[in-house]
Amino acid sequence: MSYSEVTLEIKKILSNDKLSNVEVYKLLDHELTKLIGNLESINSNSRQVIVTEIEQMISEYKNWGLYLTSFLLTFTKDQSFLNDIFGYMEKEERIDVLHFIYWQITSCLFTTPKLKTEENTNRLRRLYRKYFEYFNNQIANKENWIPYEERNKDVVVVVAGQILSIRHSPTQVALDHCQALNNLKKNIYLINTADMPRSIVTPYFNTVLSNYVEGYNQTDGLMYENLKIPFFQCKKEMPDGDQITKLIKTIRHLKPLFVLSVSGSNVSADLFSNFVPVITLPLAYDLPISESTFSILPRKINTADLNMLEELNRSRESVIESVFTYKYTPPQTKMHREYWGLDEDNFVLAVVGNRLDTELDDSFLTELDDLLKCNDHARIMFIGDLKNYKKITNRYITLHKQSVHVGVQKDLAAVYEVCDAYLNTVRSGGGTSAAIALRQGLPVFTYAFGDVAHTAGEYYHINSFDDVKTFIKNWEDPVFREHEKTVAINRASEIFDSEKVIREIIETMTKLPHFY
Repeated sequence: MSYSEVTLEIKKILSNDKLSNVEVYKLLDHELTKLIGNLESINSNSRQVIVTEIEQMISEYKNWGLYLTSFLLTFTKDQSFLNDIFGYMEKEERIDVLHFIYWQITSCLFTTPKLKTEENTNRLRRLYRKYFEYFNNQIANKENWIPYEERNKDVVVVVAGQILSIRHSPTQVALDHCQALNNLKKNIYLINTADMPRSIVTPYFNTVLSNYVEGYNQTDGLMYENLKIPFFQCKKEMPDGDQITKLIKTIRHLKPLFVLSVSGSNVSADLFSNFVPVITLPLAYDLPISESTFSILPRKINTADLNMLEELNRSRESVIESVFTYKYTPPQTKMHREYWGLDEDNFVLAVVGNRLDTELDDSFLTELDDLLKCNDHARIMFIGDLKNYKKITNRYITLHKQSVHVGVQKDLAAVYEVCDAYLNTVRSGGGTSAAIALRQGLPVFTYAFGDVAHTAGEYYHINSFDDVKTFIKNWEDPVFREHEKTVAINRASEIFDSEKVIREIIETMTKLPHFY
């Protein structure tokens, strides 16, 4: 079947008035998912034909415009289609649709580094503000504020947008900060608002839905190490006005000293700032998207941040500079190189990720293959889900000879003990895996982009793979090797002390006028 025949089939589905919207959606998803699956085999001319024909359908079938545009965004990664989706949302009045698409765009920016621009992030912030103001306008009142002297100085409420298992990094961040606050003699109450979409609200291609642990609805406490944390999880899918009202009543009853919102983009937590101070802790190195009283910035503030604050009419005092911290779990097992066919004299580079199939692009793989050609004793250990491993190694012969794929590894610290260094792909996430690598004494090579670049620090930023080649050559010197391990461990010591960091944040926050 030619690609023109594929688009003709799509048009037939759209024009069939005997089909329900649900049936159309399922049939379109089936056809377009197959098309994406064959993306690598489609030449540039055919791709352009597909784009042109689907653009014509958007004009003809306006009710399916958002869905078809979201497909074209996935198909091309082109800024123009993201602009179109922003345009749809800036006119959208249904709050559940606004919420749903907000999270789809958030996911797109996270997984597509070239689209995570300052302009796109700021448009996303404005979209969130529109969503937030819908609810805030219903409750905003200066008389809502609970003065400092009436708040319970021993109580802190921690709000998370998602709580899953301890292997889920955002969950561990939330629980680790609960423990740190407990160590500071605060009584903690943890709320999971389960803010991200769990069902499809409107047709959208390649929809991202969040996981949810139903079993947590039957518990009023979570165990984290030796600490039992009082806990509540929202059952209804957000946004839900009744549920938000109940959460507000809880805050008014508890009268906490402040609320710690983990991650951001949490409308419930931001609404609490009508009553008590709310401080938002991001899960990345950007200012969180939030309307809370204060925001934590885990790096030095820059000109772009200041411009964004001015645009959103937020004060510089609302931002507290800090560092992002991680939780360290020592190796639970002992691993050996021979298990994966590696020799003791190999230089083993770990390439880690939860989305390696999308993060390993041709540019990165070409550089990696060339790196191995120059170093026949070097080996790449791919850690994480990589369905395309055989396809990749069929195309890159040196990678086929000098790499192993070990899949998802729960005990990362143990795996790192058989590695010599960590090499980052060009991506947004990965901070946790890099932090653990540093703690195990592994140098972390990264371009100056994304979370890993901030986690590792400027010392580890590379300009090209030539820097890695030079490092591998120097690694043969035992003095150099020990020095680099020490540098890595020293950097790790700065980012694994949540209690110290949260204490400093509280001390800074309590000196600011907005706190009272």
